[in-house]
Amino acid sequence: MMLRLVGVIAMATAVTLIAIAVADFFAAMSSDDVGAEPTKFWMFFLALPFFVVGGFCLNAGFLGAGARYAAGEVAPTARSTMGYLGLGATTASCASCGAHNKPDAKFCDDCGTALATGCASCGKSNAADAKFCADCGGKLT
Repeated sequence: MMLRLVGVIAMATAVTLIAIAVADFFAAMSSDDVGAEPTKFWMFFLALPFFVVGGFCLNAGFLGAGARYAAGEVAPTARSTMGYLGLGATTASCASCGAHNKPDAKFCDDCGTALATGCASCGKSNAADAKFCADCGGKLT
């Protein structure tokens, strides 16, 4: 919280000094007096350290909040992408309608079709679209 406050104060100071310097420069250049020179342009150079310190403090002050925001935005997308690639959390896909279901679901949430087929020979549960049992090799009907 303190870094954010210091950052805002330093940036406000920098912007104010830059505004004064630029206004003085343009006032001197638009003057009808041939020998007119800017007298406060040095404030521009004084503003640079305030600008750097303010930027550093704001960056450090909002680092955690920015990281949490980015993680909240990216994590769901990354999770679903990894699921489609078959990495990470797995889902049970329905052979009938293609809907994604929870891995432990026995029936499809969308169409109600059974997600697993039991083997008549050994009783092992297999994927609904399997043609042969993964345990004994028996033909599934």
